[in-house]
Amino acid sequence: MDSSQIEKIKRVSIRKPYVYSFILIILGYIALNTVINQLHISYTVLFNLPLHILIPHLLFNILLPILVALNINLIVFKFQEMKRLQAHSGIAAVGAFGGLLAGACPGCFVGLFPAFLGLFGVTATLGNLPFFGVELLAISAILLIISAYYLSKNPVCKIKEVKK
Repeated sequence: MDSSQIEKIKRVSIRKPYVYSFILIILGYIALNTVINQLHISYTVLFNLPLHILIPHLLFNILLPILVALNINLIVFKFQEMKRLQAHSGIAAVGAFGGLLAGACPGCFVGLFPAFLGLFGVTATLGNLPFFGVELLAISAILLIISAYYLSKNPVCKIKEVKK
């Protein structure tokens, strides 16, 4: 990352007027994750997992709302800057969905995704994965970081010279 990208990230996360939406998006994402994944129920089970799974799970559940808020603010900033959205905002949407998908207890795996799969007679659990869904949280964080990287880049196109 160059200094202009870091400056843009600072601008949309800790400077006015973006700091207010940044905080609201973080709180909204946490509230949405709590309601959809019923964290008040699932965390009682999650705390019985081994520490090498519990600690990353908790860290990702803190990191993902921050990354989602950063990406949403960068998308809004880009939209204002370029007056159109780019495809990189789709990566942020996939990362946010993955964070909500794997943000709960891996054994019960409540929320929207299992309910959607249930319509087709499919059952799902993250308890069968080796790290109980932390893999999906890590992938979501990586997608959100990639999206933030591309969204914070300057919209400058390099023109290739045609040699005669």
